[in-house]
Amino acid sequence: MSAEEREGVAQAAEPRAGDERDHDSPAAEPAAPGPESAAARPDTTLAEPAPAAAPERGRPAVAGARDGLSAADLLALLAAVFSPGASVRHWTARLDAIGPLASGLPAALAGWTEGRAWSARAEVRWQQAGQGRYSALYLGEGERLPDGFAPLATGLRAVPGEDAAGLYLWGRRGPDGRYHATRLPHPLDYPAAAGALEARQPYQVLVGPDEVVRFLRLTLAEEG
Repeated sequence: MSAEEREGVAQAAEPRAGDERDHDSPAAEPAAPGPESAAARPDTTLAEPAPAAAPERGRPAVAGARDGLSAADLLALLAAVFSPGASVRHWTARLDAIGPLASGLPAALAGWTEGRAWSARAEVRWQQAGQGRYSALYLGEGERLPDGFAPLATGLRAVPGEDAAGLYLWGRRGPDGRYHATRLPHPLDYPAAAGALEARQPYQVLVGPDEVVRFLRLTLAEEG
């Protein structure tokens, strides 16, 4: 064999670039999968439960007005609203005088142009409207107005006043047992205050569905 032939055989036996194969190496690892799209992944996130509705404050309440009452009608209304034996207080006034804060219902309306009576469950206010007639406002717990009253609001709730001890009334008790204040032209009588140095009056607020205060009514701590 000539030198040229031996050289050609040697070149043919050498591996060519690009034809190298490592047959002893393990099989190549499969390519790692690419990131899965968010749209393809199932949504395993649990929805947060809706917060429970806050309980309504207070008790159901009503407010209503009635016009054209005679003195006899008004006294009958008071007797119907405040049952016999119930703990009740009343107060009357006119332009130049304020009556006593007294227990029970007024026996008569003559000599006074306005007043109010209240218990633990309801309050009735009245005002003289001329020609011997009166207008009345009813504020109370419950869902029904007394007969003849037109509703003034809906969805009311009766809520205790912010000051649990109640509103301060005018004056401080003096040696004579009456209540005096420099801004009052004469002392006041609070027989129902039971001799307290300062008289205070419990109250409620009537709020609407939006929690806005619509009315303030006087109340008592307990029902007799």
